Amino acid sequence: MASSCLTCISAILDDLQLLEDLCPKAPDWEDELIDLRTLKIFLGTFRPFLLSVRKWGDDDDANLGALVVRMKDYISKLGQAIHKFYLTSVEDGYRTDHDIDIPDDLEEEESSLKQEIKDLDSSSRLSSKSLAKKDDLMDVMDSLLESLRYVCLIDVLEDDEEQELWEDLEEKLTFLKNFICFVSLHGIDDGQLGPLLTHTKSVAVNTAHNYLLWGFRSFRPEENPVRDLLPKIIPVEPEVHRTCFQALIASKISRQPYEKKDEHIFRVFIDTLLIYLWEILTTGACVMISLKDRLKMVYDGLRSLRIILKGNPDVFDEKMRYLTGLLLCDAGVVIFSLSLNEIKDGSVKEMDLESFHDFLKRIKLIKAIVAEKYPETSPSSKFPRTNELGFIDFLLKYIRDLTNPDAHSVALSSYPIHAIHEELVYLRSFSGRIVELRNEDQELQALWDRVVEVAYKIEFLIDSLLVGDILDSSSISFDSVVEEIKIIKAAALNIFDRKTLDLKVKEATKRPNNMPSQGSMPIINDMIVGLEDEATSIINRLTRGSSLLQIVPIVGMPGLGKTTLAKKVYNNPLVTSHFYTCAWCTVSQVYHRKNLLLEILTGIHSKLPDKFSEMCEEDLAAEVRRGLLRTRYLIVLDDIWDAEAWKGLEASFPDNQNGSRVIVTSRKSDVAASRDELDEGPHFLRPLTPDESRDLLNMKLFPGNDLPPPELCELQMKIVEMCRGLPLTIIILAGILANENQHGWKELVDGLSSRIVSSTEQCSAAIELSYKNLPDNLKQCFLYFGAFPEDHEHTAEKLIWLWGAEGFTQKTQFKSAEDVANDFLMDLIHRSLIIVSKQRSIGGVKACRIHDLLHEFCVTKGKEENFLQLVRGYDEIYTFRVPRNLRRLCINSNPEHFCKSRLFAPTIHSLIHSDGGKRHRHCAFEISSIFGIFKLVRVLELSNINLGTTFPRELEVLVQLRYLANLGNMESIPSSIANLSNLETFIVETFRGVVLLPDTIWNLKKLRHLQIRNFMLPADNLDTAADLCDLNTISGVSFHSLDIIRKVFRKIPNIHKLKCILVWGNEHNWVSADKILVLDFPSGLESLNLMFDQYTRLPCQFEFQFPLAIRKLTLSGFLFPWSKISAIENLPNLEVLKLLDRAFKGEIWNMEKEGFPKVRFLKIDDLDVGKWTAYEGVDCFPSLQKLALISCRSLKEIPSCLGSSTLEIIEVSHCPFSASFMVPLQEEQMDLGNTDLKILNKSDY
Repeated sequence: MASSCLTCISAILDDLQLLEDLCPKAPDWEDELIDLRTLKIFLGTFRPFLLSVRKWGDDDDANLGALVVRMKDYISKLGQAIHKFYLTSVEDGYRTDHDIDIPDDLEEEESSLKQEIKDLDSSSRLSSKSLAKKDDLMDVMDSLLESLRYVCLIDVLEDDEEQELWEDLEEKLTFLKNFICFVSLHGIDDGQLGPLLTHTKSVAVNTAHNYLLWGFRSFRPEENPVRDLLPKIIPVEPEVHRTCFQALIASKISRQPYEKKDEHIFRVFIDTLLIYLWEILTTGACVMISLKDRLKMVYDGLRSLRIILKGNPDVFDEKMRYLTGLLLCDAGVVIFSLSLNEIKDGSVKEMDLESFHDFLKRIKLIKAIVAEKYPETSPSSKFPRTNELGFIDFLLKYIRDLTNPDAHSVALSSYPIHAIHEELVYLRSFSGRIVELRNEDQELQALWDRVVEVAYKIEFLIDSLLVGDILDSSSISFDSVVEEIKIIKAAALNIFDRKTLDLKVKEATKRPNNMPSQGSMPIINDMIVGLEDEATSIINRLTRGSSLLQIVPIVGMPGLGKTTLAKKVYNNPLVTSHFYTCAWCTVSQVYHRKNLLLEILTGIHSKLPDKFSEMCEEDLAAEVRRGLLRTRYLIVLDDIWDAEAWKGLEASFPDNQNGSRVIVTSRKSDVAASRDELDEGPHFLRPLTPDESRDLLNMKLFPGNDLPPPELCELQMKIVEMCRGLPLTIIILAGILANENQHGWKELVDGLSSRIVSSTEQCSAAIELSYKNLPDNLKQCFLYFGAFPEDHEHTAEKLIWLWGAEGFTQKTQFKSAEDVANDFLMDLIHRSLIIVSKQRSIGGVKACRIHDLLHEFCVTKGKEENFLQLVRGYDEIYTFRVPRNLRRLCINSNPEHFCKSRLFAPTIHSLIHSDGGKRHRHCAFEISSIFGIFKLVRVLELSNINLGTTFPRELEVLVQLRYLANLGNMESIPSSIANLSNLETFIVETFRGVVLLPDTIWNLKKLRHLQIRNFMLPADNLDTAADLCDLNTISGVSFHSLDIIRKVFRKIPNIHKLKCILVWGNEHNWVSADKILVLDFPSGLESLNLMFDQYTRLPCQFEFQFPLAIRKLTLSGFLFPWSKISAIENLPNLEVLKLLDRAFKGEIWNMEKEGFPKVRFLKIDDLDVGKWTAYEGVDCFPSLQKLALISCRSLKEIPSCLGSSTLEIIEVSHCPFSASFMVPLQEEQMDLGNTDLKILNKSDY
C-alpha cells in the first residue's frame, strides 16, 4: 500500500513540475509559483515516511495500515484534482483566475493526517524495523537528499543563514550515503559496518522527522529543526570513526573488480572526500606544517582525479578503474587516520604514511597514463614567461627591502639571503646580454630559462618563510638554490668563453619605447572614418518614421566597428535632443539579466536608489518598464550574442507609440527576430572602402598630414588591401607601425601578409604581431586585461594601483610608481590596444576597455605563458586544474559558485574575483576559511563578494598583501589590520554608515591608497603615531573637528588626492573665538573634493588656504556667499572646478575681475544662482573648454564672453530658463569665430 502511495506522489510531482513550467515567470505570477512549490514540498514530506513503513504489514500494526490506506485515498484525490487543473491549463493557458479545485473534505483530512503522521513518526519503534536493511536505508537517504536539494534550489528559505544550514545538512547526509556506497563496492558487509549503519540510520530517522516538522510547520518559533540536527550527523564518535577507517582498510585489500557504472560512485565519493578534507584544511587548527602540507597534496591529487574523471572518461578502462579504486581507499585511509576531534583540538600529529605514499604513487601513475593518451601542448608547471628581466629586477628590490635594517625580518635572519642577493646581482649583470641574443641561440635560451627558474624559486622560498608555511619543502631549499646558482654561473662563464657575444643589436630589430609626452591627450571617441552614410541611415531610423517602438539591429563581424558606429549615433546631438531618456548597456557573451536591467535603470534615473540592487530580476524588469512608460526613449543593447538576452529584456520596453527606439549590436542577424514585423530589418554594417581604409590609416600614422611620404604610398596600398576594410585591423597595424622606424615597415608588412588567409586570421595575426612588438614591461600590463570579464570597463586609477601591487611598475628617480604606470597606460592607448571609454575632466584617462578580440587574445596568451588564468562559470571552476606555478587566478562567476568550488591554489600571488555586476552585492557569503589557503597572495580583489558584517580576522595571515579590496556591511576594521605591513592599497566598499578604523592603521607605513565609502581615522594619540609619508590618496574620510583635521594633515604630508566630508555634529568642535576657521591643506595636494554636511547657514566662517599645486577642486554643501569665490579664482594651476549642491548661495554672482586663468572645465550643479554676470572687458575663465550647468533652476543669465574662443562644449540639463542665456552666449561665440561650439541641452522632463 505504501508503495502505491509513493507511485501516486511521483505522478503528482510530475504534474506540478509541468504546471511550474507553464506558469509565466513574471512578478504578477509569483504567488502562483510559490503555491506550486509549496505543494511540492508538502508532498515531499510524505515520501521518507512512506519509504520507512513500506515493509510493514497489517499484522505489524493495524493502526499504521489504516493510516496508509487513508493516505492513499487522500493522495489519489489530490492527484486527480491537480491533473485536471494541469489539463485545463494546457488547453486554456495558465490563468490567475483558475485554481486547483481541491474538495473541502480533503483539507480537513489533511490536518488529521498530519497529526497522526507526526505522532507515529515520533515513535522510536518506527525505525527499528523499517530501516533494518541497508538498501531500505539508502532509499530513505536518497529521498531525503532529493527533498533537501529541491528546498535549497527554489529559494523558499527565509534568509542566507537558513540557506547555509540546509546546504550544510545536505552536504553531511551526502557524505554518509556516499561513504557507505563506496565501501559497499568492495564487498564490505553490513556486519562490518555495524556502528556506521546504526549511526546513519539514526541520522536518517532524525532528519526525516525534522524535515517533516519543517514541512508541516510544526515547531515553535525559537526552534530550528535543521540547526538542532547538524551536530549529530558527522561521525565524530570514536567507534563510528574507527569503523570508517577499518572499512576503508578492508576495501583496500579486497581486490574487488570495478565496472563502468561504478565510475559514478567514484565521482561522488571524491566530492565527499574533498569536502571532508577541505573542512580539515580550513579549520584554522594548529596542525603541524609537514602534516598540513601532505593533506594539501592529497587534496590537490583528488581534485586532479575529479577533473580526469569528468574530462577524460574514455581513458578509464579496467586497469584505470582498479587504480582509481585503490587510490580512493588510500585517500580515505589517510583522512580517517586523523581524528576530526584531534584536529579541532590541535593535537593531531601523524597520519597513515604508508597509505599517503601509496596515494602519491598511484596519482602519479594515473596522471602519466592520461598524459600519454592526451599529451599537453605546453607544460603546465612552467614559470611565467612575461617580462622575466623585469621580474628579476623586482625580486632584487624585494630582497633589498627585506634585508634593510628597518625591515626587522626575523624570519629570514638565519638564512643566506644576503649571499643569494649578491649571486642574483651577478646573474643580473649579464642577463641583459642573454635576453638580447637568446632568440638566435638555443644554448643561451636554455641558460636564460634556468636563470628565470632559479629566480622564481628564490621568491617562493622567501615568501614561504615570511608566511610561516614552506610548501612542498622537500623539493626546494635555500641550499639547493645556492648550488643551482653556482652551476648556472659556471655554465654562463663557459658559454661566454666559447662565444663572442656581439652586444650590438641590429637597428631594425630594436623596439623603441616611445612614451607619450605629458601634453599628449587620449581621444575618448573611437576613431571613425567614412561610414557617414551608415551613421545618417541609422540616425534617420531613430528620429523619423513610425511612431511605434522600433528595433534597430546593427549587425556585422567582429572588429567591423558596430559599437563605434552605435556610440557615434548615440552621442549625436540630433539623437540626444530627440529622445527624453537614453540608456546604454553592454550585454556580452556571458548574459546577466539583472546587471543589464540595473544598467538601464542607471540611464533612466540620475541617481540609482540602493533598493534596486536588492530587487529580484522580475521586480527590476517592472521598474524598467515603469521608468520608460510615457517617455520617448532610446536604449542601446551592445554586443548581444544570442536571442536569449533579447527575450529576457523585450518585455521591459513598452510601446508608447511616440517613436521610441532600441538599438541592438550583434554578430548575428536573428537576435531580435521576434520584432521583425515592426522593423525595417537589420542594418548590415559594410567594411570600409579602400579610400576609407587609407584615410583611417593616414589619420593614425600621420596625424595632421593628408598624405604619407611618396616612398610609402605603395606600402600603404598593400596595407589597405591586406586589411580588407576591417577597422580594428587597420588601427592595430597602425599602432604597430607608429612605434617602429619607417625603414622597418616593409619587413613587418611583408611578414604579416604572407600568413593571411581570412579576415579573422588576418586580425588575429595583426594582434599577435602588435603584442610581439611591445616592450616587455608593456606586455604584462596588456595581458592583465585578461584577468577581468569581457567588456569590463576598467577604472584607470584602480588599474594603475593593481599594476603597482603586481610589481609591474617601480618608482624612478623622478617619477612615482603611479606616474610610471600612467605612462604605460598612455603608451598602450597610443598603440591602439586600449580604448578610452571615459576621460577625466582634468585631462587623462578615467576609464578604459579593450575590444572583445583583444580580450580573448589576452586570456589565451596569458594562459599560454602561465601569466594568468581566467576561469568562467561553475563548470570551469569545478574542473579547473591549477597549474603548479600559476601566479594569478582570476574567477568570473557568481560568489556562491566561487565559495562552493573549494579551489586549492596555495602558490598563487593574485586572486581576482569578478561577477560582472551588482547581482549579489547585498547577499553575504562566508569565505573567511579560504584565506588560510592563499597565504602567498599579494593582490586580493574581492569587491564583488559581500563578506558580511564583520571584517574577516583571517585576513591577518596574508602578510604579503599589497592590494586588498573587499565589500561588506562592516562597521569597523580590527586592529589586526596592522599585520598587513606590506599593504599599499586598501579599498572597502560598504552599505552601512561610518566605518571606524583602528589606531593601528597608522602602522601601515607602506600604505599609498585608502578608499572607503565613509570612514573615520583614529585621532587619539596621534602625536606618537607614525607619519604615513607614502600615502597618496584618501577617499571617503569624515572629519568631526578642526583640531582632528590639523592633526591628520600633519601625518599625511605627501597626500596628492583627498576626498573628505566635514561633519558639523557638535558646534564646539568647529567654532573658534573669532568664529573664523582657518584650514591649511598639505602643500602637495592636487585634487580636493570637500563636502560639508550642514544644510543651514554656518555660524562661523571658513577660511581655506588652498595649496598652489591644486589642479582639481570640488566643493559642496558650504552655502558660501559669492564673495568667498576670491579664495579660488587666483589659484594658478587650477584646471577643474566643480561647485555642487549648495556650495555657494546667492542669487547674483558678479565677476568683477579676471580670474580662473587655467580652468578648463567648470561644473555648476544645484546652486540657487539666478544671475551670473561679468564686468565688461573682464576676461573670465580665459582657458575654459567645457561648461556644465546642471539643475540650476533659477539661472537666467550667464556671461556671454566665457572662455573667449576656447570654449568647445556646453552641457545644459534641467535648467528651465536655459534659452534666455544660451542664445546670447552662442551668438557671442559665433562672433569670436568659434563655429565648432557644441551645445548639449537636455530638456527637463
